[in-house]
Amino acid sequence: MENGTDYQLSTSVNEGIIEIVITGEVTADAVKKLQNEVFAIVKSINARFLIIDVRALKGRFGVTEAYYRVRSYSPDTSSVNTAIVDIEENAAYESFHETTAKNVGRQLEWFTDIDAARTWLKSMQREGSGSARDNG
Repeated sequence: MENGTDYQLSTSVNEGIIEIVITGEVTADAVKKLQNEVFAIVKSINARFLIIDVRALKGRFGVTEAYYRVRSYSPDTSSVNTAIVDIEENAAYESFHETTAKNVGRQLEWFTDIDAARTWLKSMQREGSGSARDNG
């Protein structure tokens, strides 16, 4: 942790899918930095299929912040098929996040089960970028 950062990122590859697990706590001041770190990872490995697991992350912000954050996503990552894995308690927030992303042309689905997220992304790999949905 540096500069007061209270979150950690770990990255792995599972069958062609980049998986980023974010743990710890994110503050409103650090969320842009976190977003930039995720985009840097995605761009550095030219990811097309991505899981971001935030189940153990503390700190969620309102829908207004999600709306503006989605609209500031890096254009370099517009072709990345993304699955967000979060806990059921955050369903309303993640549902809004998913809808907002789709409204700006992003392929993003949220799940409560990481295996369901992997299944969805594997179907996207096979289909090229269809829109199957299995939210476990």
